[in-house]
Amino acid sequence: MQRTVLLLVVALVASAGLASVGAAQTGAGLPSGGFDQMDVSPDDVLIAVTVEPDGDAVWETQYRIRLADDDEEQAFEELRADVESDPDAYTSRFGERMRTTAGAAENATGREMNVTNVSVSAERRELPQSYGVLTYRFEWSNFAAVDSDRLLVGDAVDALFLDESTSLIVSWEDGYRLGEASPTPTETRDDAVVWQGPVDFTEGEPRVTIEQEEFAAGALPFVALGLLVAIVAVVGYRRRPWGASASGETPVASAESTEPGATTSTAADGASASPDSASGEDDATSDSAAGEDESGTDADEDADGAAPPVDEDLLSNEEQVIRLVEENGGRVKQKRVAEELDWTAAKTSQVVTGLRDDGDLDGFRLGRENVLSLPEYDAAGGGDADGEADGTTDEREE
Repeated sequence: MQRTVLLLVVALVASAGLASVGAAQTGAGLPSGGFDQMDVSPDDVLIAVTVEPDGDAVWETQYRIRLADDDEEQAFEELRADVESDPDAYTSRFGERMRTTAGAAENATGREMNVTNVSVSAERRELPQSYGVLTYRFEWSNFAAVDSDRLLVGDAVDALFLDESTSLIVSWEDGYRLGEASPTPTETRDDAVVWQGPVDFTEGEPRVTIEQEEFAAGALPFVALGLLVAIVAVVGYRRRPWGASASGETPVASAESTEPGATTSTAADGASASPDSASGEDDATSDSAAGEDESGTDADEDADGAAPPVDEDLLSNEEQVIRLVEENGGRVKQKRVAEELDWTAAKTSQVVTGLRDDGDLDGFRLGRENVLSLPEYDAAGGGDADGEADGTTDEREE
């Protein structure tokens, strides 16, 4: 019965400011939400601090007491109704106490701090036993120090004390990872560290260093992948299987290149440059309709002597662009490349820029369009640079 009566005054004591962190920088502990003034202590106190990238933190302090019988359950229901009807009575003094605590931390750290958006709630939870939970939530500005791409946490609550019923959780947002924590946490998670009391933090504790993942875990793999792609693209281009020269000229097969396996290059309109391609035989037409590769393989060669078509799925992005330029006689609009390959303008610009940097393609502006050409392309020799002009401006990301 005494436990039930005391439960009814928990919120009143908490609203008087006894639920705060205590005097920061003095080594004081965490008073138990007013329970320390009674004959019963809360079963659990959970302090959860979520640090944001700008150094602000969202605090949530939960005072949990187990509801062992009907009388305690009824008492908590009355408390919850009172909190919901007049929350200001529970948050005003609590918020003032926390602002005083933040002021002491401000003097100790030199960072301007404030406590805002204080709220309170009371709810019943199954954990799995039935618990009554009184929760205070607020925002603490500049709680953590921001050092370039790191967050330094803990100096605002230096020399904190956690009793045996209290846990402290410091968590962070996506895109960050734990650098180091002192003293060693009771538990380390992907996005948080946990200390379970009793813990008597000494001067300079607790401390948590949180680092951005961009360089440590994100950028380096992408840089390595980019270098690998560039190397493969250069090697693949130098060993292009379709046999076209870098100048965009169309080699003509000699009379001696008629033995099985010999191939010829493709003319600007995609037709075979081999003398046999003019025969107009049905098998040449069927090969073209079935997707004959533009390497210019002689369609009149028998099945045993013909070179297999190039599998487009095995071509790199760079190889696909070079091949398309060659099919158009060595010169084509960048926008047409994007349309033919069904790429975005950004992806097309990225691939083209790499080819131009490697000297495998040249480019220039024609009105509002970007035009690509093979090195040493002879403009007088023809080539379709226009495609189907639609008047739109090509997007490029150099």
